[in-house]
Amino acid sequence: MRKGANLVVRTVKAIQDGNYPQEPQSEPGDIKAAPKIFRETCEIDWNRPASEIHNFIRGLSPYPAAWTTLNGLSCKVFKTKPAESEGDAEPGVYHTDGKSFLHFRTADGWLAIEELQIEGKKRMAVGDFLRGYKL
Repeated sequence: MRKGANLVVRTVKAIQDGNYPQEPQSEPGDIKAAPKIFRETCEIDWNRPASEIHNFIRGLSPYPAAWTTLNGLSCKVFKTKPAESEGDAEPGVYHTDGKSFLHFRTADGWLAIEELQIEGKKRMAVGDFLRGYKL
């Protein structure tokens, strides 16, 4: 903390004396705006690696939210974590015990859904969801 305090004092004194380096800021070339996010771009592609999907979901949570289909219904996914699950399946296939976990197969492993929202319902933890909705 003392190092930081000393640095602040030296910097303020340098500014007061006019003895500080001045470097002009470079002009940016082409300034590009971020692309607009549409519903189609928020759909989860289960053919990607689990870490990419996890970061994709984190980046879109809470709004506009990444989504997938679950038994024909649109399902927003808000929170995930890497998971261990038995068996080998095609990407996009889910595995659940119907009570406490919901795992989706990705290109390189399984991803556990922790929070989701099925269309027409409120956002909830996966355990609460599974107690009220049978897969």
